Amino acid sequence: MPGMAGATAVKSVVPPRSLEVPVDWIESLEEICGWLGTYRERLRVARDHERPEVSAVVNQLDALYRQRRAELA
Repeated sequence: MPGMAGATAVKSVVPPRSLEVPVDWIESLEEICGWLGTYRERLRVARDHERPEVSAVVNQLDALYRQRRAELA
């Protein structure tokens, strides 16, 4: 491409994704299932050093899901 000679590649630095989940705000089973699915997928693709934190969020959401199901039963 013209004008690109000598251009260097610029690396984009992406900030780490936040694992903050507004668990206190989530009330409906639909919302809980959505977040739980999102974080299970994040756990599936997580790097080794990220797994404990993502796993903790999944466990927290799973407990909330079970609690809400029991309340609605």
